[in-house]
Amino acid sequence: MKKTIGVLVFLVILTSSAFCYQDTVSVAKADTIIQVEEVALEQEEADMQEKETKDQIELGSNRIVQVIDDYDGTEVVVGRYGSVIVIDREDTVRIKVGSKGIKITDTWDGTNIEIIEPANFEKEFNYHYKKRFKGHWAGFEMGMNNYLTPDFTLPGDYMSLNTGKSWNVNINFIQYSLNIAKNSFGLVTGLGLQMNDYKFNGNNSIEKDPVSGDIISLAIPTNAKMSKLHVDYLTLPLIFEVHPSNRLGRKLYFGAGMIGSMKLRSYTKVKYYTDGKKNKNKTHNDYNISPLQYAVTFRAGFKAIRIFANYNLQPLFQANIDPELYPFSVGLSLIPF
Repeated sequence: MKKTIGVLVFLVILTSSAFCYQDTVSVAKADTIIQVEEVALEQEEADMQEKETKDQIELGSNRIVQVIDDYDGTEVVVGRYGSVIVIDREDTVRIKVGSKGIKITDTWDGTNIEIIEPANFEKEFNYHYKKRFKGHWAGFEMGMNNYLTPDFTLPGDYMSLNTGKSWNVNINFIQYSLNIAKNSFGLVTGLGLQMNDYKFNGNNSIEKDPVSGDIISLAIPTNAKMSKLHVDYLTLPLIFEVHPSNRLGRKLYFGAGMIGSMKLRSYTKVKYYTDGKKNKNKTHNDYNISPLQYAVTFRAGFKAIRIFANYNLQPLFQANIDPELYPFSVGLSLIPF
């Protein structure tokens, strides 16, 4: 009897040990499965983050769409500088497109729509719009020409001009602006075409002396209606421009810098009458005009209107060629691009 009881106790202990071992193995397997699932989840989240980063890079810095969805509502920002912003919070939707903004609010009395002024954008949208720096070079400019002697006086001989009829026309067709500080100070460059008419006061024109190369007077018919020198240039500006931060915002601006010019062509033109018949003589010549010019320029404007003043530091004619004259022009921008 004692032997039988001992055998039964041994079997019970053996069976219990087997069950305990099986439970231990199951728990270990369960822990391993949980760890594997956690690692897989972390890898999946990392892959998703990597994919989102890649998507933003492929979209480009100027076309990124940001969507923020939380317990308080949804916010959508389109573009690097927030050109379009939509914020849906509780009963209010705020929408900004460019420089326009509206706020739509659901109330007990119905729907209320308000216009959001640009000055309140940062408050309403909690988003600061970063306006990029934009200079003022491109456009159509018209002014008057003349030139000064080294003594800063107007010539009084055969080079004397009729300033009111000596036109300066500039077509500035390419512009590039580079921000330097806080989008209110930058560098402006580009390309332009400059056309200058120098209309003579006297009954004369000019020609190049075949021996000395100097510019001398050329007699023309006494009944001449018009006599001028015309010079065209390709221009390249380097202008530092500032937009004062005041109540006028970025509408007021000042600029100063240099304008380099390369001569494209030059000619003289005379219109006169013979026996009541109109005649026109046009003579193309280099007239020893300096092929490269550089001038200082000063500019100021408000909104679409600007004035300019240019003064050449290089003489109109080449070195050691008489007369020594330094052109200048003042004018107004009429139709900015």
